[in-house]
Amino acid sequence: MTAPISADVEAFLSQPHVAALATVRPDGRPHVTPVWFDFDGKDFMVATFRITQKLQNVSRKGFAALSIFTPEPPYRNVIVEGTARVGSPVDNVWRERVAIRYLGEHAGRVYVRETADWDVIAIHIRPTRWTSSGFSES
Repeated sequence: MTAPISADVEAFLSQPHVAALATVRPDGRPHVTPVWFDFDGKDFMVATFRITQKLQNVSRKGFAALSIFTPEPPYRNVIVEGTARVGSPVDNVWRERVAIRYLGEHAGRVYVRETADWDVIAIHIRPTRWTSSGFSES
């Protein structure tokens, strides 16, 4: 169980930052890919196709890390390490909510409508360790 996060970090995580998801390949090499994420206050969730390397890595190893950051000043970042598991197929309600967050109302709805038949699966990440910098309470 991790300590509660600060209000500044929680607000940061509610914004549409693209995260870098890190997993480990079978041979031990890192695999890093950009992802949209959602955070419910307890777990992070990302969506991916069934055939991706990241899904295979999570299935095999059971852990992952996320690096969420601003690319411009004032620089802020949150790095999360945790256990990871493959979840259920992702419904279009969740996909639309997240797409609207990242793309805006109109573009998010269009995106989900045009990709409604995509077969995407959830990856859930339960934080076991957090680090952050650039926040007033860091």
